[in-house]
Amino acid sequence: MEPVRAILLGAGSRGKDTYAEFAKKNPGSLKIVAVAEPNPERRKAVQEEHGIPDALSVGRWEEALRAPSGAEAVIVATQDKMHVEPVVASIGKDLHILCEKPIAPTAQECLRIEAAAARYDKVFLVGHVLRYTNFFSKVKELLDAGRIGSLVGIEHSENVGHIHMSHSFVRGNWRRMEESSPMILAKSCHDMDILLWLAGSDCQSLSSYGDLNYFKSGHAPAGAPARCLDGCPAAESCPYNVQKIYLTDKTRWPVNVITTDLSMEGRIRALETGPYGRCVFRCDNDVVDHQVVALKFANGVTATFTMTGFSMTTHRTIRLMGTEGEILGEMEDSSVTVRHFPSGSIERTEIAHLESGHAGGDPNLIADFTRLVRSGSGGGRTSAVHSIQSHLMAFAAEESRLRGGALVGMADFRKGLA
Repeated sequence: MEPVRAILLGAGSRGKDTYAEFAKKNPGSLKIVAVAEPNPERRKAVQEEHGIPDALSVGRWEEALRAPSGAEAVIVATQDKMHVEPVVASIGKDLHILCEKPIAPTAQECLRIEAAAARYDKVFLVGHVLRYTNFFSKVKELLDAGRIGSLVGIEHSENVGHIHMSHSFVRGNWRRMEESSPMILAKSCHDMDILLWLAGSDCQSLSSYGDLNYFKSGHAPAGAPARCLDGCPAAESCPYNVQKIYLTDKTRWPVNVITTDLSMEGRIRALETGPYGRCVFRCDNDVVDHQVVALKFANGVTATFTMTGFSMTTHRTIRLMGTEGEILGEMEDSSVTVRHFPSGSIERTEIAHLESGHAGGDPNLIADFTRLVRSGSGGGRTSAVHSIQSHLMAFAAEESRLRGGALVGMADFRKGLA
């Protein structure tokens, strides 16, 4: 079987290190035939690794879609605010689409994509990789098998991790809502999607509280300069000191995001001039660092969700409460425990843990995309139809947060977007 021939739009961390890397490791499944990336160094790296001719290695996504590449699919891995136009254009060109989350940075643009895809019969998957992890697949399997009776409630937490929070959402590309999207969408649309999937019913209403609590100027240590390397008096005690994060022997994420020159000299230059060298208390960030959401689904299931930047590590935990038992899971610990009320049994299952992206969710998603394209069966676990609904949940949660936790009905919220 011939590999799926795809255009890669965006060669950043996700485009280059996830999608293009999968193609490199699985040449029989996926072939990158063209790349669009404004950063010439990243573009050249993908071009050379995948043998892409100069005419198909371009700076703008429009050029890549116009060029005669013989592609049958497109992978949209541009910045969040640059998803909508290439997705709509790809629909118009009848290409199969794999789009990074979030699918669009505003609710109105989500509905625009929904309308454009209404009569679209190609594969259209969104990168909600959690559904493709062994962990959440097992949780769903146990739930559907009735191991805890009827589902009543869900408690779910996304512990972003203090370093991930500082790197991506204080110093990095997702620090400002106007340049990316609200935190509940940029980071946690994965989790809205998982709650929708596990609840097995449409979200009826929700409310949310959250704020930017800590990463702002009022918490800067006395005498802290604008950049860590300019001689901060709190360098030794501050966990966010760039020397501790970016100037060690480690060169993988997040270090490989700040520059393509990973020599010590190259990293120091990047920190002296680029956004990642700034003091976390003196950035221009405005996204929340802690948020909670309470949700009610049409089938009566309720859920609570917490997103926090104040955890030692990046991990997700979940608890599902049913009429006959409970399921407890720790994603990064790769374990799921079922406690059964009638028998009193406690059954712990160790999940096969994959070190690849998102605990194996990344390669599983891409593999499913290529399989669906080749089989022509459409569907998939993360179709755009389901994704748009969970995205609207995130936008409704943000509206509730901005209104001080006001209850938002999903039907009325959707009507208000028309």
